[in-house]
Amino acid sequence: MNTEIQNLIDHPEAIRETLNTAQLDRLIRKCFCVHGLTLQMQYSVSLGGRFNEPRFNAENADDVTACAGIFSSVLRKCQIGTFSQHIEWTEADGFKVWFQLDLRYEHFNGGSNGMTVAEFRFENGKWSKSNFKGEDEPER
Repeated sequence: MNTEIQNLIDHPEAIRETLNTAQLDRLIRKCFCVHGLTLQMQYSVSLGGRFNEPRFNAENADDVTACAGIFSSVLRKCQIGTFSQHIEWTEADGFKVWFQLDLRYEHFNGGSNGMTVAEFRFENGKWSKSNFKGEDEPER
């Protein structure tokens, strides 16, 4: 295990500064421009998966069903979180992170599903967003 990644696992308070999550918060909020929705994202680094590899997690514990418009009448639960993710560190490039942010939901009559809202990438100390609604529109 890389010591820089292990440090983020052992000291989650270091994630905010090390990975510039204030910038990530702003990019995520732009994906969810819904009146009345205030997202409080929690970020962590952990080990998991079949090969116990490092993972970057972005989660919001709140149920956002009330902000789902007409769909709120058929959803039991709706949350925002990481679907697929990767974090690495090299001497040459520093930290690199990639993850998909998903909207996960449960239907009131059973069944669950999800959909990707956007993909995020951290390289050279900056976050970028891709594969989102309005991607062809200029950032404001």
